[in-house]
Amino acid sequence: MAKLFLSYSRKDAAKAQRLCDWLEREGHEVWRDEDDIGGGASFSAEIENALKECDAVVVLWSASSVQSAWVRDEAGFGRDANKLIPLTLDSTESPLGFRQFQSIDVSRWKAQSPAADRVANAIARVTGAAGQSPALQARAVRQPRRLFSLPKIAAAVAILVLLGAAVGLLLWRNSSEYRGISIAVMASPTSPDRITATDYANVTAADMAAFLPTHFDGATVIPPSDANGITSGNRMLISFNPHGKGADASLTLSDADGRSIIWSKSWSVSDLSALDLREEISRFATRGALCLTDAKGGSERLTRPALDLYVRGCVGMIDSTWSPDQLSSTFERVVALAPEFPPGWSYVAALRSFLAADENSSEAAHRAAVTKARDAIATARRLNPSSGLTYLAEATLIQDDRIGSLALLDKGVAVEPTNAMVQWGRSDVLGSVGRLADSVQAAKRAVELDPITPDTWSQYILALTYAGQFSRAQTVIADARKKWPHDPTIEFAEFGYQYRYGDPRVAEQLVPRVLDYSDVQLVPYRQLIAARLDPSPAKVEIAINSWKTATGSDPGRYLLALGQFHKVEEILAMLGNPKVWPNLDPAMFFRPEFAAVRADPRFMAVAARAGLVRYWRQSGKWPDYCSSEQLQYDCKTEAAKYPG
Repeated sequence: MAKLFLSYSRKDAAKAQRLCDWLEREGHEVWRDEDDIGGGASFSAEIENALKECDAVVVLWSASSVQSAWVRDEAGFGRDANKLIPLTLDSTESPLGFRQFQSIDVSRWKAQSPAADRVANAIARVTGAAGQSPALQARAVRQPRRLFSLPKIAAAVAILVLLGAAVGLLLWRNSSEYRGISIAVMASPTSPDRITATDYANVTAADMAAFLPTHFDGATVIPPSDANGITSGNRMLISFNPHGKGADASLTLSDADGRSIIWSKSWSVSDLSALDLREEISRFATRGALCLTDAKGGSERLTRPALDLYVRGCVGMIDSTWSPDQLSSTFERVVALAPEFPPGWSYVAALRSFLAADENSSEAAHRAAVTKARDAIATARRLNPSSGLTYLAEATLIQDDRIGSLALLDKGVAVEPTNAMVQWGRSDVLGSVGRLADSVQAAKRAVELDPITPDTWSQYILALTYAGQFSRAQTVIADARKKWPHDPTIEFAEFGYQYRYGDPRVAEQLVPRVLDYSDVQLVPYRQLIAARLDPSPAKVEIAINSWKTATGSDPGRYLLALGQFHKVEEILAMLGNPKVWPNLDPAMFFRPEFAAVRADPRFMAVAARAGLVRYWRQSGKWPDYCSSEQLQYDCKTEAAKYPG
């Protein structure tokens, strides 16, 4: 029996399944994905481990898979490790770099055929199992197939509102009707530097070709080498103009003739070493293409100018220069022009809910905002009952009700399991009730669904950090850094780890890059770092007092500073003060700094006051620390002392 890694395009899933079934009947263990995922320059840990552990990499070349950068990278891994077995599904020629390997034609696959014999012999030859008889292979113990699925990608959005995290993007589609959409990616004819612009366009086209089909089967990406000779429905033009150490660049999405612009974005970078501009352009181009398929691919097609507004707002969701108010205004205009367009209403529902949760000018204003949000939720759900985003929006409105909030988020995951933003929000709420392992899994799922957005990786890093999974957090930081060496959200997440739990010297280097504060505001951070470097009583005292002075109306950072240096009595005394609670986030109770506090049975009184005991008792979902830490008390017994 051999361990086989099966690499293929999502469009060839049915053919891949037939081959996979045959391989398993032959006694092999097959590791495969379901949605054309792969490693590229940022292998996920699961894929990389599977490739390293497999005996052979079976690649299914086809007209679709040869365009996938992920499939090529997986094949490259097999080639370099001398364990590549290439097959062809439709007689497509292998890409450059793989043509020295003779592909086995399985276009007319049958389990009993010369092709099947050739595949079996190739596996035996590559894995060194030539002497093993078919009878022994048939009697081999079969292991359950491991699946690593990357469903239709939903790009994340960066709105820092409810749940304390950026939210991802709902990408709606009507599965009963597809409309073909083609996008030609090329250097702009007016680009001052056509060579670099073409290089950027090649990378962008490869990334788009890898991601678009996983969301919309009718999407075709035309690379620069073919773009000039093929008529396409839309154009993605890239311009590049170098100057000194920096450059100006632009990205334009237009109609076929390039005259009518749908959306554009420009960059002016003074130092290219401080920003991976090629990666940045590729990310925004892919997002723009996804938004375009969203607007043009469903049963309710948008006409101009609603299409332009939708694409601009949709891309604006990952653009930090757009405020929530600007986004809300844009999507309100979209639904005014297209009142039956489901994605527009899903965004309106989410944004109205986020803004309502943040509305604190008056009780009347808050009630009015909530009513408007609920109206939008009802409309969005009527137009698309499978919108997970509407459940996230509804959960936002009852964020203080953890039982109800998590029930809604669970429903959102059930109706739309491929929605990254619902997983993201669920991760945050799970962390706030002490279910840290589940929080990590939800954040990990968000990354699997949306691996192209730094914000999802940042959330995952922080979830791992707060769960105390420091080794894993370091690995994910390293993986994210390879893909986004200078991204501020990744740097911020790394700072969150290094500042309190990792290397304080690294945290010290990150301070000026991630904290845009005055020198006075930075003092508490620097004092805590100094105390971690030299935890003498004097340094610790200075650090704690600096945070006590800087706390103001937010006691959280002071409590965390106390927890950093195991000041249990001081924390419990402070939490006994009713004035502390209005601005307190109970999520901090489950961070590593509070381990000593949780170990004290008096913590259950704190949890009861926060409403956590009620949630644990009614849901039956007790926090991780009750079973994973060396407690001197039983959580359920201690919780029984508190009514409610």
